[in-house]
Amino acid sequence: MKLRSLLLIGFGVALGMKLAAKLREDDPEVVHGPQRSVDQRPAALRLVSDGFQRATDVATDKSLVAIRRVRRGIRDRLGEDDAAAWN
Repeated sequence: MKLRSLLLIGFGVALGMKLAAKLREDDPEVVHGPQRSVDQRPAALRLVSDGFQRATDVATDKSLVAIRRVRRGIRDRLGEDDAAAWN
């Protein structure tokens, strides 16, 4: 009885290891893309997108400045007692 149990446990471990190795294999049906990224954009498109990114950064900064200015105005109207609520 003990030998049979030992053989069954050994068979289970071997089967588990074989199954784990099979599950770790790469799927041959999956196509892997390029391993290193290369900028495929044309130079003109790259200039436009970089310029657009700079414009959106400037717009973001200006909107944050405007929000801070409005909050400061509201804080001034409410008084210094409510200033902690804005932090």
